[in-house]
Amino acid sequence: MSLSSHTTHQARTSSGVSLWLPLVLIVSLFFMWGVANNLNDILITQFKKAFVLSDFASGWVQSAFYFGYFALAIPAAVAMKRFGYKVAVIIGLLLYGLGASLFYPAALAHEYSYFLLALFVIASGLAFLETSANPMIVAMGDPETAERRLNFAQSFNSLGTISGVLIGREFILSGVEHSPDALARMSEVERTAFYTSEVQAVAGPYLAIAAVVFFWALA
Repeated sequence: MSLSSHTTHQARTSSGVSLWLPLVLIVSLFFMWGVANNLNDILITQFKKAFVLSDFASGWVQSAFYFGYFALAIPAAVAMKRFGYKVAVIIGLLLYGLGASLFYPAALAHEYSYFLLALFVIASGLAFLETSANPMIVAMGDPETAERRLNFAQSFNSLGTISGVLIGREFILSGVEHSPDALARMSEVERTAFYTSEVQAVAGPYLAIAAVVFFWALA
């Protein structure tokens, strides 16, 4: 093998190896927003019980969440065009992590509106991630295999969908249900304790999600 051929082979190998880490990081984003999107149905069930909400009021979970997409989609595209994919991804992860972190003070305050704000911030971050991750995965490698990379990455979104449901079912939903009559027979202290425990059940899983997302932003 000539020196020039060896150098070219080394460069290709080095490039291939160097792409693996960002490829893994970007593919994982598809999983992350799948988790966030599918925790909303769990939250509706939990908040309806914890805050004694009507169907209309509990529906604000989805409204607040998807308004974040609506409000930040264009700013995300502008940021991506001006600063590049990487910066847009990092901004998205920071917003996602911040929104998940806000679940803790919202649980302490026992305020439904604070949770809606946290969901809006999470969705704002996801708007950045979804706007940048799709074209970024296409750009990361040979254009001829771009479609395969994108399909592979999107398969992790389905995995995130399933994981979000499992996380919610195992770590948020308590399985404790009281009929209106049973609640009426409770003392004020007992009812307050029940509602408080149901609200605080969402804080732990979202803090764990925030820790993972902030680590991913650092990576």
